[in-house]
Amino acid sequence: MKNIYLIGFMGSGKSSVGRCLSVTLNCNYVDTDAAVEAKYNKTIATIFSEEGESAFRSYESVELREIPYNNCVVSTGGGIIKNHNNVEQMKDTGIIVYLATSFEKIDNRLKTDLSRPLWNQNKQKQKQLFEERLDLYRSCADITVLTDDKSLDDIVAEVRSYIVSE
Repeated sequence: MKNIYLIGFMGSGKSSVGRCLSVTLNCNYVDTDAAVEAKYNKTIATIFSEEGESAFRSYESVELREIPYNNCVVSTGGGIIKNHNNVEQMKDTGIIVYLATSFEKIDNRLKTDLSRPLWNQNKQKQKQLFEERLDLYRSCADITVLTDDKSLDDIVAEVRSYIVSE
């Protein structure tokens, strides 16, 4: 099986869906954010504050390239699609699934989450970041799954149905 890359804005459920989908498909699971944190022994917030976003994006790209080319479900960071080489890597080695979630749902999910440096801004900047990434997500996705008002099980089942038919 080719890799399945889950993309989407922070808070869209990539990690939760990825873990469940990997169990359902009986394959490996990789979370690029968790891999960066483990490798550098720092939280993403610490990397951002000490080294900046560009350092984090570089680390994220390295982790993406170290993932085996098959039999993995991969949850990516929300900004991984900002790097064209990352998108090409994912397209060359798998299927890209965009978990499309509304700003309102994300805002509700992340309202008390202080661990996300790009989210801890005023509402206008949050909305601007969300809107800036929408076209990127849509343009590189092979499959788009709308997640609002769906259970985790329903989202996993929908992704699985697309993957099985590929």
